[in-house]
Amino acid sequence: MLDTGTANQTRLSDGPVAGPLFDFAPAIDQYLKTHLFGDIFERDNLDWQSRELATLGMLSALPGAEPQLRAHVRISLNVGLGSGQLRQLVRVLAERVNADEAGRLETALRQ
Repeated sequence: MLDTGTANQTRLSDGPVAGPLFDFAPAIDQYLKTHLFGDIFERDNLDWQSRELATLGMLSALPGAEPQLRAHVRISLNVGLGSGQLRQLVRVLAERVNADEAGRLETALRQ
């Protein structure tokens, strides 16, 4: 699963993922690659676009998760979602959830 997860993460991110967090805590890197990008992303219950829409909705609800939200906006574009679809998600969040969540996603889209 580590090899599969590494390949999935690289494909989703449009390149290898590295950074200070993974240098500081290599166990997190291995866990994410093995469990999240390996075990979960290999399941066939959701396609990657649907999974990313759900992830954007969830991350928009979490104040303080803006870096992850920006990363998943990029991933969403990498898996084939269009900017128009992401703007539509902003509208859905504004109409059906609240302005704060919609605003976080809108800001991430602009960045």
